[in-house]
Amino acid sequence: MMTGTSMDGVDLAYCIIEENEGRYTYKIEVADCIPFPQKWKLRLQSLVLQNAVTYLKTDAFFGHYLGEVARNFIEEKQLAGKIDFIASHGQTVFHQPENQMTSQIGDGAAIAAETGYPVVCNFRTTDVALNGQGTPIAPIGDKLFYGNFKFCLNLGGISNLSAKLDDGRMLGWDVSGCNMVLNFLAGEIDLEVDKDGVIAREGKVHEELLNDLNTQWYYEKAYPKSLGGGWVTKVFMPMFRKYRMSTEDKLCTAVEHIAMQIGKDLNTVMANENISKDAGHQMLVSGGGAFNKFLIERIKAHAPVQLVVPDAATIKFKEALIIALMGVLRLRGEMNVLASATGASGDSCGGEVFQGTKQMISI
Repeated sequence: MMTGTSMDGVDLAYCIIEENEGRYTYKIEVADCIPFPQKWKLRLQSLVLQNAVTYLKTDAFFGHYLGEVARNFIEEKQLAGKIDFIASHGQTVFHQPENQMTSQIGDGAAIAAETGYPVVCNFRTTDVALNGQGTPIAPIGDKLFYGNFKFCLNLGGISNLSAKLDDGRMLGWDVSGCNMVLNFLAGEIDLEVDKDGVIAREGKVHEELLNDLNTQWYYEKAYPKSLGGGWVTKVFMPMFRKYRMSTEDKLCTAVEHIAMQIGKDLNTVMANENISKDAGHQMLVSGGGAFNKFLIERIKAHAPVQLVVPDAATIKFKEALIIALMGVLRLRGEMNVLASATGASGDSCGGEVFQGTKQMISI
């Protein structure tokens, strides 16, 4: 189960993961995205400003909500008896690794109580305790499932990149705000999303705003580095209020900014790590932004690599799949968060385990 910074809903994927002599394969048997009720979307968006009691109550209540969603999914898809465990990422509320703090709500004990199945959750905290960024965590999946790609790009609420080096190490970092920004701007004209980037395509790039966006301090930091939704909301989004312009122009400028930052980071890592631009490297693109045709066009214009947009299931549910893999690795006692991607003092096996009432699992 995955809920991301774009807060569009709960992604659920029933995955079969197999390992043979160190090689991992997967199949997404069935998957769905359950949109958040408006009350949950509003509650989650405002939680960062609430007091400690409200935070703890929301953690518990959201866990029960996720458990209900998972139980309904299991019943609807007739998966009872087929499931070994549930892996849940939770909803990130606070992410301040510089203060050794990251928080993903959705109490695992509540999910286990609602479903009866063992639950693995809280995958990021061990890495942060080891002085890592706690993100990105996708590089373990990019390495084990998608190792034939030199780069993987996720266009979620926040965009992030991973890169596979010749020595097998994985690098990873957050690039910029993405769907969080685009969906917020689409909301100005009462749209949930700018489908295919149609509205953005109608606009024009506002050069002064684009310069302001591109010169934010985060973009000068070296990888590994990470962003929280709070930075996007409090620091990044106010830039759009400095200038009078149409929503079309805001969206067009935001798309250009996102594409430019992705291109810049690709050029930087290729220069730093001596990755040839003439080797025909490919980049797998996933996340909701991969459906935005205008955004993909602009990334192609700036990226020094070939983009590969996969099937719809991979685009939508790659993150949920990787959370499932991380659960498998946690239960096997294997490393599931890579220090080369997060900057931690070492690789870690992250995740808390809550036993179920219908079945137990040996760890």
